[in-house]
Amino acid sequence: MSEYQYVGFRAIDRPVNGKDLEFMQRQSSRAEITPWSFDNEYHHGDFRGNAAEMLRRGYDFHLHYANFGIRTLMIRLPNGLPDEDAAKPYISKKTLKLLKDERGPGRILCVPPFFESGELDELWEPESLVDRLIPLRAEILDGDLRPLYLANLAVASDDNHDPDEQSEAPVPGGLHRLTDAQRALADLYGLDESFIAAAALNSPPMPERNDPQREYAPWLHQQLDSTKNAWLAQLMADPHSTIRSEILTKFRSDQAVPPWPVNRSARTISELRAAAEDVQLKQDQKQAATAARKRAARLKALAADPMQAVRESEQLVEQRTTAAYQQAVSLLTDLRESLIGSKQSDLPEKQARKLKEQHPTARGLAAELRRHGFLKK
Repeated sequence: MSEYQYVGFRAIDRPVNGKDLEFMQRQSSRAEITPWSFDNEYHHGDFRGNAAEMLRRGYDFHLHYANFGIRTLMIRLPNGLPDEDAAKPYISKKTLKLLKDERGPGRILCVPPFFESGELDELWEPESLVDRLIPLRAEILDGDLRPLYLANLAVASDDNHDPDEQSEAPVPGGLHRLTDAQRALADLYGLDESFIAAAALNSPPMPERNDPQREYAPWLHQQLDSTKNAWLAQLMADPHSTIRSEILTKFRSDQAVPPWPVNRSARTISELRAAAEDVQLKQDQKQAATAARKRAARLKALAADPMQAVRESEQLVEQRTTAAYQQAVSLLTDLRESLIGSKQSDLPEKQARKLKEQHPTARGLAAELRRHGFLKK
């Protein structure tokens, strides 16, 4: 496996200004750099830029992916977390990290799991995955704890943690209804559907959210005119201003918005994995039962009108393609099973010989007939 790395940054609130853009350009001589994005791929060598400083200077979102195990995600939160107490169980020195900005209230959320090379499936288009992940930032700033839970789960279940000793973080409400960005986060860290479904067994219902405009209007009415005018002036002067984030932070602080509901879990990661295996087993059994019902219905339909299948097999063979030969012989195989014990049980064999005689040079057809037992090997 050849070495491959991808390093991507995105600006969300506003473009990177000229001075800071010069700093970004000094971080790599080969990257594609704009005020809104920074993308680079490596097949030899490493990214030696200062990712945290790049986030402090204008970019808001960062992904470092390497096919030998690195999948680091960093998200700039301009005013920190909306509810640090609610987020505290998901953040520690051993799981998610929250880096401080000494020059202001901003924080950088860092998701640094460790995986051995080849443990997870490779990502073939990490650049497009970044764009799917970007809404996570707005979700976190809105108080949604599901991104923090999934990120914590990815780190807690990585190769640096003992699954028998590592406990699951509080399970947030709505885990059974993930957003596309949250599903992208699960894809990034190999959290499969059964693993998340097992976690969701302990998930409370989604919190009820009122119409934001109805919530904002009374609060805005209480603000001083001078304050509102200053906000509006800043928005008019700079369409990419971060003032919206600042206003929402103040709104949440003043209104004491109820925290996202959670269910405190006592499960270890090993117990969660065992629950996931049970979920997967039940899903497999359900899928197998569904497939069996569909096949029984198909065989019944074939037995009710076998000549329709015969005509269809002839039409397929006339296409003279490998795929059509495979479909035709598969159809005869199903017909053979559907007619077992009936007066027409020899019909599929006769049709197979007929097709072979009508198309003596079709080696692909002969190979398929031989493979399914219609011709001697």
